[in-house]
Amino acid sequence: MKSFAALFAFLLSASVFGALPGVTEFSTTPEKISDAELSGLLRAHVAAADVVAIGETVHGSSGLLRVQTRLIRYLVTNHGLRLIVWENPTLRSLEFSRWVSSCTQTKTSAPIAVLYMPTTADLPLWDWVCDYNLAHPHDPIMFRGMDIWDRPWEHYARIRALIPRVGMDSLLLRRIEASCPARQATSWPEIEIIFATPQHDGKLFPQAGYEQCRSHLAALLETARQSGIDKLKQKDTGSEEAFELAISASTLLGWLGFYHHERSDDILSWNERDQAQGRNLMLVMEKHRATQAILSAHTSHVTHNRSPADWWGYGDLKSGVYFFTALTRKKLFNIALTAYRAGGTQGEWSLPVARNSLDRKLHVAGHALSFFTSQAAFLSAHATWWMQNQNFPGPYESGVEIKPKDHFDAFIFFNQSPLDKALPQRPMWQP
Repeated sequence: MKSFAALFAFLLSASVFGALPGVTEFSTTPEKISDAELSGLLRAHVAAADVVAIGETVHGSSGLLRVQTRLIRYLVTNHGLRLIVWENPTLRSLEFSRWVSSCTQTKTSAPIAVLYMPTTADLPLWDWVCDYNLAHPHDPIMFRGMDIWDRPWEHYARIRALIPRVGMDSLLLRRIEASCPARQATSWPEIEIIFATPQHDGKLFPQAGYEQCRSHLAALLETARQSGIDKLKQKDTGSEEAFELAISASTLLGWLGFYHHERSDDILSWNERDQAQGRNLMLVMEKHRATQAILSAHTSHVTHNRSPADWWGYGDLKSGVYFFTALTRKKLFNIALTAYRAGGTQGEWSLPVARNSLDRKLHVAGHALSFFTSQAAFLSAHATWWMQNQNFPGPYESGVEIKPKDHFDAFIFFNQSPLDKALPQRPMWQP
């Protein structure tokens, strides 16, 4: 009798194949998914990847954040990944980066307001990260953001300070100072004046000066990056400042490009942001000599984009991952976290209604917490599938329609993933 009870308990705690072919249904909570289960599903994929990207369809959704925490813990402890790169601005994230580093000596509260739209479901991950670093001070986790929503004047200030310290030609600085938009602004009210006066063609900045600025920032980026690589080889501590100079040039290229095209071309505008994200991911990995990294961002930033998909009706936006892999040729394995009923700090996503809705299909089949790859047999039923990604009410599908194999390597599905308690945050677009 005892052996039967033990077997029954084991069956309840282990993963079982779900109602849909190719889907693994977990019979426990995200926190209790075992290393053995995750290894069976992920080991080979992670071993072959330079970057493991985790994408959430809505920020601040409790179920998605809980499984993200479990995945990151698994990747750190079982595969030795130590660099976490986040959808967070490159300069603003430095405060959080310093806090993660300080955990090698003492445990304090995370500056959670630095993150985009934080909730109480974010806290367990960072509590664990700090505990981990306290226990592993000589092999700690590192953190950095790769996004562009910083104060642009702070990037200009870093460029002015770092060019002479890195030993670069001051002529390039003079050219940037002469041509780059918003270089003299020192506050958001001054930036708003610039935003209020676009050009006749709908672009924000005069085209000739903008193109010159881009050329000079691109030259700075490449020169500083190469300097950082060379200094690393020579074990010169100046490599950090060289890479930081490259990161500021890259982030400014993304910030200026986003706002330059914002009113005239949505696709160009968003692609400028994601191109900067991809470059910054590369630069952060190079700075830390990290051969592998974990990337966490919205699904729109981590999709492979091997075929077109119309994100939010804007059109075929490319992702940071798309630009990163094109730039580096590194191997990336991505996991999309999605849900049938999803709520977060961006709102309550509308329930899926389309016949080819991925989330609705799993919901109707009775799945609650599931894993499947883009090779899952049930996906052959449709050439394209909708994935929830929007709060557009009414009897219409909303989100993004994708070819699973072209966009994500794997999926984790929640039937219900509501908003947890939102926490105070710093301004996102104008920090």
